[in-house]
Amino acid sequence: MAGKTLLYNYHISHGTMGEFGGFEMPLWYEGIIPEVEAVRHGAGIFDVSHMGRILFSGKDAGRFLDHIMTNDMSGMAVMQTRYTLICNERGGVVDDTIVFRTGDEDYVAFWNASNRQKDNSWARERMGGYGVKMEDHSESTFMIALQGPRAENILQPLCGIHLGGLKRHRGAWARVGDSECHVTRTGYTGEDGFELFSLTGNGAMPLWERLIAGGAKPAGLGARDVLRLEAGLPLYGHELGDAISPIQARLDFAVKVDKGEFIGRDVLAAMIHDPPSRKLAGLRMVGRGIPRQGYPVLASGREVGVVTSGTFSPTVGAPIAMAFIETALPQGSEVQVRIRGADHAARITPIPFYDQKAYGFRREAAQP
Repeated sequence: MAGKTLLYNYHISHGTMGEFGGFEMPLWYEGIIPEVEAVRHGAGIFDVSHMGRILFSGKDAGRFLDHIMTNDMSGMAVMQTRYTLICNERGGVVDDTIVFRTGDEDYVAFWNASNRQKDNSWARERMGGYGVKMEDHSESTFMIALQGPRAENILQPLCGIHLGGLKRHRGAWARVGDSECHVTRTGYTGEDGFELFSLTGNGAMPLWERLIAGGAKPAGLGARDVLRLEAGLPLYGHELGDAISPIQARLDFAVKVDKGEFIGRDVLAAMIHDPPSRKLAGLRMVGRGIPRQGYPVLASGREVGVVTSGTFSPTVGAPIAMAFIETALPQGSEVQVRIRGADHAARITPIPFYDQKAYGFRREAAQP
């Protein structure tokens, strides 16, 4: 039976529902395109309570996370967030996650919903010898993402801290409406915005409704997927997986091979020195065909890649995709995507797919 978040009653009354990551979640409310446009030009809110929220604490918490994750976890400042990956011994991705350091010995990791139980088991099996405690707060708490250029203006009247002083990838404790929340300047849309999570379940619905009253449009998983694809952000099961390395996915910035030992380090270091033959790239379709996961990419009749994610982008005004493509093909190369037996013209293009200055996108690689 699919799980339900604390905002389920709102979703079932106002949205079109579907199963995702073991939860019944809203796919859209008004529609995917108006919800995408709201986030790009105003603000949208997403219920992201289906994601795992796992607290690691203790004297070895940072050292343990450094062991199971690719980025430098113990080197973060308190109230800083950092994108990282969990890799297996072969360099494949078990999951990708944001970690928020909330204290000297306290960290919160946000698992992908579909991977929560797997990630919990993975971490517990490797905790031997470390002074670390692990607590799963996912089912008793809520998490809301407020994204878009108007996000700060909408949140500020409800928030007990000055949001203008909160930098990207930083967080703070704050009273937001009637809830005590961690507020982080993070998101999965390519926009400015905030993610709010409370370590109690109190106040989820009143806060959601107050954000809507302030001008935020409720948005579902359909819009979230379009937004993250426009921003060139990976999704586990598409651009990431047990047999896909961070180097193939162009996530080298989150792999700190110089920090010392971690699971998969030697394999990933070798890949950095001798890059794989295919890496993630962007595709913009010339015509109207919509590329989907698994569709082959061809050049001069030869298969040179495979699509990982694709959709119509209302921001770009054309179908776009991410794909693993032979690195020998430069940006601007003309290729074809085979869609239901017919070849449709496309061009290899940089990601993200839209004007970064116009939409305020800040790639994770720019974080300090």
